[in-house]
Amino acid sequence: MKIASNLLKENKIEKKDFMRMFNCRLSDLPADFSSFIAKIDTRYKEAGKRRTSEYMLDVLKKINSTQIARTKEENLEVFEKGWKENFEAIKRKGITSDNLKPAYFRLGKFLRFNNRLIISGNLNLEYDLFTLARRLILHKYLSSFTTVYEIGCGSCQNLFMLSELYPQKNLFGLDWSTTSVEIADYIASSLERNIKGELFDMLNPPMEKPIKRGSAIITIHSLEQIGTEHGKLLSFLLKSRPGLVVHYEPILEFYDENNLLDYLAIIYSKKRNYLDGYFTSLRNLQEQNKIKIIEA
Repeated sequence: MKIASNLLKENKIEKKDFMRMFNCRLSDLPADFSSFIAKIDTRYKEAGKRRTSEYMLDVLKKINSTQIARTKEENLEVFEKGWKENFEAIKRKGITSDNLKPAYFRLGKFLRFNNRLIISGNLNLEYDLFTLARRLILHKYLSSFTTVYEIGCGSCQNLFMLSELYPQKNLFGLDWSTTSVEIADYIASSLERNIKGELFDMLNPPMEKPIKRGSAIITIHSLEQIGTEHGKLLSFLLKSRPGLVVHYEPILEFYDENNLLDYLAIIYSKKRNYLDGYFTSLRNLQEQNKIKIIEA
């Protein structure tokens, strides 16, 4: 007798998956990467039809919500409030990665992975993988630079991680939020780290004050807030002549319009006015021999 079962095969996200996704060799990984990933529950199953429908319905409801779009002023107000919560947390409980975690990372069972929807018992899996990805990126691309600027440093979780990995680096946190600047300076004074916060508006960067030539610049989940208005920032970056720029952002040009999950993400991103057309602008600059795209 055959017994029907709806149990799906369990898989696990492993070190080899990161090496594939980030196009890197074993030597590109931080020395402690194996021990870090071993502490995380990365088990997952494919979502299946019923749960995929549940997920897509939720996304469609968000897309049709009247509150999905925000103005620049509303964005600044929301982020200022969020970073103040992080600031109060580190002053009360101490400077830790958990206390610097942005509130927009919420617990959830769904995750898009390998062009499919997966489901995990680890409701914090998205943030756990994000933490591993950042450690990989910071190590792979920034280890050789003595000076690093983060544009849109937010809660300063990335600067804190970078200062833990490389205490001798000179780090600058640039953000339009005054609270972000205060957090950067608080971490610097409390832990004696080489971190300095500076006010910086990505939509209107100070062209008369570019960053130090030959240094590295990184953005992580910050450019998504500027939509199609990235021309001035690109001009600023070109004028600054950094040694390397690393963007870890949602890039619409990388989505596949023939994949349903990707197509939903495209619609959602456009409704939220997330970063749009940026990579196309970078390719145009490369054709003009003004920049070189090392990896994308």
